Amino acid sequence: MHKFANSNRTVIFFMRVALLQIGLLFCLITCTFAKNAHGQEVLSKKVSLNMPPSDLRIILRTITEKTAVNFTYNNSTLPAKQRVAVSAREEQLGDVLERLLNPFHITFEVINEQIVLKKDKSNEATMNIEGLNTLFQKIGGVVRSNTGEVLPGVNVMIAGTNKGTVTNVDGHFELDAKAGDVLIFSSIGFAQQRVTVGANSALNIVMASSATSLDAVAITALGIKRNVRTLGYSQEEVKGGEVARSNAPNIVNALAGKMAGVNVTSPNGVDGGTTRIVIGGNNTIQGDNQPLIIVDGMPMANDLAQPYNVRTAPTGSAMYAGNNADASNTSSPKDFGSPINMINPEDIETISVLKGPTAAALYGGKGANGVILITTKKGAKRSGLGVDYTYGFKTIDPYRFLELQNEYGAGGMVSLDAPQYLEDGNGNPKLTENWNGMYVDPKTGSGPYGVNTYNQVGWPGSGVSWGPKMDGKMITWWDGTQQADVPQPDNIKLLFRNGTQSSHNVSLAGGNEWGSIRASFSRLDNTAVLPNSGYYRNTFNLGANMKLTQRVNVQLTTSYIVNQYHNPPQLGNDDGNSWMKRLVYNAGRNYRGEDIGIYKNEDGSQNTLTNFPWVGNGGATVWNIYENNTNQNRRKLLAGVQLNYEATDFLDFIFRGGLDNNTNEMITKNTPTDAIGIKGYYGHGTERDNASNMDFIGTLHKDKILGGDINAKLSVGGTIYQREMYGMFNYNDNWAMPDVYSLNSGTYLGNPHPVTESQLRKRMNSVYSFINLSYKNYLYLDITGRNDWSSALPKGQWSYFFPSFAGSFVFSDLLKTDPSILSFGKVRVAWAQAAVDPAPFQINYNYSTVTFAGQAATMLPNTLPALNFKPAINSTTDFGVVLGFLNNRLNADFRYYKGKSRNQILSSPLPLSSGVSSIVVNTGVLENSGIELILRAKIIDQKSFGWDVSLNLAHSNNKLLSLSDGTDRVDMASAWNDGGAHGPVISARVGDQFGTIYGYDYVYDKTTHLPLMVQNPYGKPEMNGTMYQATDGLVPLGNATPKLTGGITNTFSFKGGISVSTLVDAKIGGDIWSGTYATIMQQGQARETLKERDGGGLPYTTPDGTKTNWGVVLPGVFPDGKVNDNVVHYYYKYMPYGVWSSTDLGSGVKGSDWINRNSVMKNTWVKMREISINYQVPQSFIKRTKVFQAASLSLVGRDLFYLYTSLPDHINPEGVNGAGNAQGLEFMSMPSFRSLGFQVRVSF
Repeated sequence: MHKFANSNRTVIFFMRVALLQIGLLFCLITCTFAKNAHGQEVLSKKVSLNMPPSDLRIILRTITEKTAVNFTYNNSTLPAKQRVAVSAREEQLGDVLERLLNPFHITFEVINEQIVLKKDKSNEATMNIEGLNTLFQKIGGVVRSNTGEVLPGVNVMIAGTNKGTVTNVDGHFELDAKAGDVLIFSSIGFAQQRVTVGANSALNIVMASSATSLDAVAITALGIKRNVRTLGYSQEEVKGGEVARSNAPNIVNALAGKMAGVNVTSPNGVDGGTTRIVIGGNNTIQGDNQPLIIVDGMPMANDLAQPYNVRTAPTGSAMYAGNNADASNTSSPKDFGSPINMINPEDIETISVLKGPTAAALYGGKGANGVILITTKKGAKRSGLGVDYTYGFKTIDPYRFLELQNEYGAGGMVSLDAPQYLEDGNGNPKLTENWNGMYVDPKTGSGPYGVNTYNQVGWPGSGVSWGPKMDGKMITWWDGTQQADVPQPDNIKLLFRNGTQSSHNVSLAGGNEWGSIRASFSRLDNTAVLPNSGYYRNTFNLGANMKLTQRVNVQLTTSYIVNQYHNPPQLGNDDGNSWMKRLVYNAGRNYRGEDIGIYKNEDGSQNTLTNFPWVGNGGATVWNIYENNTNQNRRKLLAGVQLNYEATDFLDFIFRGGLDNNTNEMITKNTPTDAIGIKGYYGHGTERDNASNMDFIGTLHKDKILGGDINAKLSVGGTIYQREMYGMFNYNDNWAMPDVYSLNSGTYLGNPHPVTESQLRKRMNSVYSFINLSYKNYLYLDITGRNDWSSALPKGQWSYFFPSFAGSFVFSDLLKTDPSILSFGKVRVAWAQAAVDPAPFQINYNYSTVTFAGQAATMLPNTLPALNFKPAINSTTDFGVVLGFLNNRLNADFRYYKGKSRNQILSSPLPLSSGVSSIVVNTGVLENSGIELILRAKIIDQKSFGWDVSLNLAHSNNKLLSLSDGTDRVDMASAWNDGGAHGPVISARVGDQFGTIYGYDYVYDKTTHLPLMVQNPYGKPEMNGTMYQATDGLVPLGNATPKLTGGITNTFSFKGGISVSTLVDAKIGGDIWSGTYATIMQQGQARETLKERDGGGLPYTTPDGTKTNWGVVLPGVFPDGKVNDNVVHYYYKYMPYGVWSSTDLGSGVKGSDWINRNSVMKNTWVKMREISINYQVPQSFIKRTKVFQAASLSLVGRDLFYLYTSLPDHINPEGVNGAGNAQGLEFMSMPSFRSLGFQVRVSF
């Protein structure tokens, strides 16, 4: 009765937090737009001065330093030569200014947090001729980036004065200036622009992105803003506008190719699918290697939400199979995508990536793999309330299908004679019947040489196409009709269609000196590339920033997201649902797709398609696509409150609380296959996943201590993080009530399906401290320490501590280098130790209930819990150099890192005699090292044309250094979930690289290095030269880790608000096992299999005496040393690609069909990832409308084409199966997809 108590308390806590936000939000809305007495508050600030006779300008600058109040004035307003002494002790600023300025007939007024100085109008008669020339005109315009994005927050100053303004949220500015004045435009991350005021009062300013942001302010761990030059670790940032314009499937995909060492993988390439992101290399073998994601200070769970097999009851969690989307084989489950997909790109202000454990040390165990910090928009200062509307549309085009041969149709590898049609009862040629893996030649009653075909070539599917030539001959079709047997070149495209996606985003924003607010709503609709599939998303977002007092600031963020995904396309080795397996493995080259239109009978039941030849194991695929429906309904509430309190000039506090509240519901409704309506299926699962996080940080800071050259900052803080998950699932598949989808509708026939429940809880308490020191603003040192107490660890061992330090030295400032040669130079070094926090309940026995013979029973776990359990510890050293040349027009950033992760958390196998299959242990050392290089250059920098280039390259290297005694390997995934018995496996073995592909290879002769052939296979000398020997065990065949990853971005900006950007990214090296390639080669579908059939082989005489040019001599040598010279049928050239069987020829000799080597290939590719054209409507036109404040149009093409790929036959080089650690296995991947779209943005 008490098991829900903690959940109820959590819900109450969430409700209180939500009510607090609503209350604070009401105050914010009230205060933000209310009239205020802010000017009086500014003038009431206390100031102390004691200055000898000085220029007024110097005195004003000193006041600014002490009070943070800026002054705006024209040079002619202040006397040119007179000096004034001033003394004040804790006096109000207004009183000091009156005493200081009245003698010079200067008045002052507070406007927009600045004090504006003016000449007293009563003394205008004393103005001289020079003063009369200082007549001003109103100058205004819009500031945009070189990509066409309007830029809020740009500082606009008149050179030589303190007069200026800031652009509003629409990039608009307005100020008084006179002809000849020089306006200076400056903003973080952009090159400074200087414009001389002329006759034109409407300016259209385009700011080129700075080649580097060496003095930029970056968001770092715990949301703390710091100058990039002070950082001792690597950090990169991308603006939200760039993410939104990319038209990427999600915000993570938008980072692909743009950041060094940030590797993004999308297994199926379909919008809405799962995306894997790894920063640098891998730190764990079986754990999660993805970075921590923080949204406005709140850690967001990004577990790979892969549901269990929706057709059968789960064996683990009531909702999901776990973090690894590999499902341990090539049979990938339905991919409903990652939670990160739910974040609306239009709501993002910036995305900052912290690389490595040093950068993320303050996040403890959760940040060991790096951190992605997402900051959402919260409005900006502007006049009135603004409305922004964005409409986007794109079409998704499946364009790069497998290139297959279209000459020869269905027919099995059953005869060495010329392929022939079978005959029907009337003696007419008929379509070859279904190949079921045991078909024999009707002439001989067996396979070639009297040996069953499956003993020679494995178990090909019904898509084998070694049959007669499709030359239009009239034959008896499977349904008894006479049809012309002609090629079907487009059958690989059947059911595929152009997908579409549209989005609407409307936001309201406003603000003044007391705060800002932004509220938005977004609707996205997606139609997938396969029928009966798609998703939609509604997002409500609210962000606000309120200045309660001069020392107290409150930030509020709330996102409520509703996402529904209907039937995501499935890939891989799924017999009933993978459409690509249906098209390739189970359909010959003369397949016409007839089953698509006749899969259902008139009475609504499933058409079993008697005599249909292309069914194999996928006969119900079309029915499943249209009639078996699974919907996932997700609801996410992501909210946070942050209070910043400046207690004194040297003491600050941050209080922050947040929640990530998720509800996932999975409903499966499979249409009954019978006419009565009782042989259907209904499954219903639901999961609640609630997390909360609370932070407290106090900071002491003091500048110019110990002689004035040292600045210091000391912070202490703590975090309480808690996550609770509860899931429940049940199903029925034998209904008492026809066509009623309900859990109460099942009869069960004495064997009821038990309800499956799962419950997970985890809590982590943390304290931390960090100190930042700087010496003369060129030498910096950061030291951090954090202690976590995790509930996932055994009692008494909850606590673990990890430190870090990072230093940077800006040597260019010390050496005072010539900026025209060396503009900037910095070296950085860091070391950190981080714990990889484990998943909960690995120290507990986890029991499950089952029904056996109609009785409830308890099932013991297959895995024993860990003994002396502890977290994995990762220690990493990081070194870097940052250089800027030619006034920062050319910049380089180099990084080298090396780390070791000890005490890996692994599931170690146990002998069957133990009664369990495995035990959780801490063992193993995994090394992770790599280098990264970023180059940025401003090639051309002119007002009419600009050209910026950015290049990033990365190489990572993972090596398993050790495991526990008696263990030398950890298998991460196998092709058929059989430990590598019939196919390749991804393993980590001591001394090998992470991601090594293991499988069966040829046995090679030690003298000639040729593959050894089987002597007299099956005791038949006539078969010599047809079969190879295979290794007795698994051996390394390749490694999936690329040797080099990178991307290059070119941005061209033109006069008139037009910019063009291109992104090319690449993965160089690395291997992949392609089960698709193995299939099309073995089954005669690949174009490569045409050579001999078209007469390009050696002379060969068939058993019936026909002379052909079909022969081949396979390279190899026999055990007696004789080099093979036997001319054999071309079948034996291609049969070793098959990997579906296992032939043991006796005496320890394994046959050719074990060999996996032939389908392991280099996987290098270079891709045109993105091309965008952006146009910003001129402000001169916008003003004439008197309605709009800004407008722009963007055209975007994404994933357009491959410039190069090493894989043959248009196999998708990015189509790996799964988003977990085991990359490198591919089977029946989707074709490549590209998207073309546009976005229209208008501001009112």
